[in-house]
Amino acid sequence: MYHKRISLTFLTFLLLPGLSLADNSSRNYIGINVASFDSKYNTNEHDGAMVNLGVDLNNYIALDFAVGASSSNDDPVTLDTSKVNYVASGFLRFNLRFNRITIYALGGYSQVESSSTTDGTTTTTTDNSGSYGYGIDFYGTSDLALSFRRVEYFDNEETTTTENRHLGATMIGITYYFDTPKIRSRY
Repeated sequence: MYHKRISLTFLTFLLLPGLSLADNSSRNYIGINVASFDSKYNTNEHDGAMVNLGVDLNNYIALDFAVGASSSNDDPVTLDTSKVNYVASGFLRFNLRFNRITIYALGGYSQVESSSTTDGTTTTTTDNSGSYGYGIDFYGTSDLALSFRRVEYFDNEETTTTENRHLGATMIGITYYFDTPKIRSRY
């Protein structure tokens, strides 16, 4: 078992440079987004912010990590409040690059903590789930893009209880590459 683990580790380190397909320049990026968190089971929408950090492994695949939170949403009629305390996600990002546009799909895992106050009682819920999404980056310059992104963090449809839970977010923001992305290397 020990030898198998060492062999797999060695093989992984041998293959990683081959997966890179690009030169050794930095392929790191950061995105800052305004987010609107929503649920398909109620009409609450929470305004928030998300920050994502990523690295392009090659022209088609990237690792993308995101964190964020929302402001409190107060219901003026019932005086109930709710908010997304934090969202933490890790995604594998699949890119299709064109001349000044990148279209991508996201697949990964998220942890979300949300809280709500009803009749003076505060309830905090943590959800861990597989997540997915999609997005598009429009490059204004070679290293700065206007980004649109939609992510579904979790969708728990409980058949044994009346509590169905869902959280998604629509985001708009900017993405900055610390080095020019390889969007023109194939054209």
